[in-house]
Amino acid sequence: MATPNPNEIAHLTAAAKTLQDNRTGLVLTGRITNGKLILDKATEQEIATKFAQADVAFVAMNSPFDPNSQIVQ
Repeated sequence: MATPNPNEIAHLTAAAKTLQDNRTGLVLTGRITNGKLILDKATEQEIATKFAQADVAFVAMNSPFDPNSQIVQ
């Protein structure tokens, strides 16, 4: 996988902030690498802060099953 373009990172960061500012849930960000979901450290920290004592399961319905079509340009 290619190194992310700084502009791509800026766009994703801005989009995540907008979502975070306007919703009550979590914004999960990360990568799919070798078939595994790798969450960003900021996402892991937010989960640990908001749900420190939780035992919760979730289903991500809008997951990028076709990662190439989900790329921000």
